[in-house]
Amino acid sequence: MLIHELLPLVGDAQSVVEVSQSGDALRELLRAPAASAYRAYVPDGEKMDAGTVVVAFLGPKPEAHIDAETVAPALRELPVGGRALLLLGWPVPELPYHRLLDELVTAGLQVLQVVPLDKVSRHGAHCAVLAARVDRLAPLRTHLSDAPLDLAGEAPDLRALLRLTGEYVFGDLLSRPLRRNLAAAGDRIKEQDERIRALEKEIAARDATIAKAESRLARARNDLADLRASTTFRIGNTVVQGARRPTRGIVSVPVGLVRIWRKRGTPGERPGPQS
Repeated sequence: MLIHELLPLVGDAQSVVEVSQSGDALRELLRAPAASAYRAYVPDGEKMDAGTVVVAFLGPKPEAHIDAETVAPALRELPVGGRALLLLGWPVPELPYHRLLDELVTAGLQVLQVVPLDKVSRHGAHCAVLAARVDRLAPLRTHLSDAPLDLAGEAPDLRALLRLTGEYVFGDLLSRPLRRNLAAAGDRIKEQDERIRALEKEIAARDATIAKAESRLARARNDLADLRASTTFRIGNTVVQGARRPTRGIVSVPVGLVRIWRKRGTPGERPGPQS
């Protein structure tokens, strides 16, 4: 769901009270209707009525969000019928819902729906909580219902409440191993990160060793090239080749030595080792 689709869910909002103090940012995101009076929350200020919707952006970043304790006074000032629309900046798996739920219950609000939001990268809100101040249980809503809140409908009967409490108990039973697995996975990720950093250091050390070896090899190749191009090496090589084939060496050795003598001192000639 998109953020601007949230306000219609809470019903006919006669006034919207913002606790987040975001300037016009939150108002523009919500696209508050012109017919609704939009104002910032002032403690013990203008009295709220049943047509009031308290809006706020809660999350982990103090520079962009507020916490549950900050929005709590405004929630407590809501009369029966008043509603709250709270954007949450935590990723759903990391949501500390218990802190927010404590404040909502203390203020007498019933959580009616929690809506996942689209386009998180644009605004940073992962989900939104729709709640209302009640003096009796409001009708239950289905997941992702897009009908406006109806607080005047038939309250859940005993069977519905029994099912809710049973689902909570079973849900908690199933979620505990998942939370443990998540914590264990986090520990394994940390260990893997440390191992990766250690391997990166080893690879860097090996790369440095290889670079040094390649540098020594390059110098050795240059020295070998210098040696092969030197007059001393060429003379020695000519004599050795002649010794291997004496019959041809009688002619090839003198000829080779003469060629070397003629080419001495020419450009590209490399001097042999000095004795």
